[in-house]
Amino acid sequence: MENRLVIGTLDSRHCSVSVQIKSHIQSLENKELQISFEKVSDFDTGLDDLSSDKLDILAIPATEALHSNGEIASKGCAIVGARTPRRPSLLLVSPNRLMYQPKSAIIVCEFELVKRQILRARSDLEVIHYEELERLAGGPKPPKDESDRANWLGELLSEGRIDGFVTSMKEYEESEQTERRHSLLPFPKERGGPHFLPLPYSDLIAIVCRANSPIEMSKMITEPEGDTVIWVQSRIMGDLGETSQGILGIQVRHRQVGAILRQAEEERDILLEQACHDPEGEIIEEEVRVEIRIETISEDGNRTLALDRLVAKSEFQHATIALIGDWNRMVKESSRDVPKDHPTDDDAPPFLR
Repeated sequence: MENRLVIGTLDSRHCSVSVQIKSHIQSLENKELQISFEKVSDFDTGLDDLSSDKLDILAIPATEALHSNGEIASKGCAIVGARTPRRPSLLLVSPNRLMYQPKSAIIVCEFELVKRQILRARSDLEVIHYEELERLAGGPKPPKDESDRANWLGELLSEGRIDGFVTSMKEYEESEQTERRHSLLPFPKERGGPHFLPLPYSDLIAIVCRANSPIEMSKMITEPEGDTVIWVQSRIMGDLGETSQGILGIQVRHRQVGAILRQAEEERDILLEQACHDPEGEIIEEEVRVEIRIETISEDGNRTLALDRLVAKSEFQHATIALIGDWNRMVKESSRDVPKDHPTDDDAPPFLR
């Protein structure tokens, strides 16, 4: 039927695809189109259903899609865009905020990047993987089922064996936690405060269609900002390779010129203000800017390597390629041994290990 659309959704542990897609579709005013939803059990099943016309659109976590580009193409399908991340930040579940944790507090975190970010903010904390709990907190062995992990950690928290744990909003809600939560945000409320860039592809939903599907159908569910986010992140992560997996934070978003200028005025940031001017010094408010932020942190949290770019949307693809080149040079330079200025100098280790 021409007026019928079947959308398949695949949820992951940290990304509630079905809820976001249904919420978006319900906001559309299209009474002529009959839309139905089907949850798929796994990526392969969903892709088979899409290629065999059982589904018209497949919405899946970006991590699933971008790791299977070859398989998607072999089925006659393609990634046509993405939905903008709504809740990319992780949560600290604890009675106390991060900066009010007692000294040597035990925080459970399975994400290596977030562990380093926490240590950057509070080097006195004991940030451990859940598999280390048996040794440090005297707790039982973790459950094998990932869906039970948040409840298990919540019990250890209520018993006082740990002081907090890191999870996603989806996992927090589904485990029906009652303890307070604190978002680990990429922008601190106070300048110079702790910040937490999200993990790559965090809460990013990829939209997959058959290669011959009408463009209008994909535009109905994708977003311009989501399309930018998936292009930039997939290009960066694809070029940087396995060495950056798990230890690179990345944020990509669209920004309006007015908001940038207000931030520049509040923070007295001349460079940020100049990013909104053209070569003649005029402010062009019509064109959206694309902000790209990436960072990696040393294992002890003491050193951070970061790179930010703010460019006009028409230039973001070229700017991303240039950013990757600059980042690789920065990593190479900061990872090498520091040469001695004099033979009697002490050995100087690399800035970033």
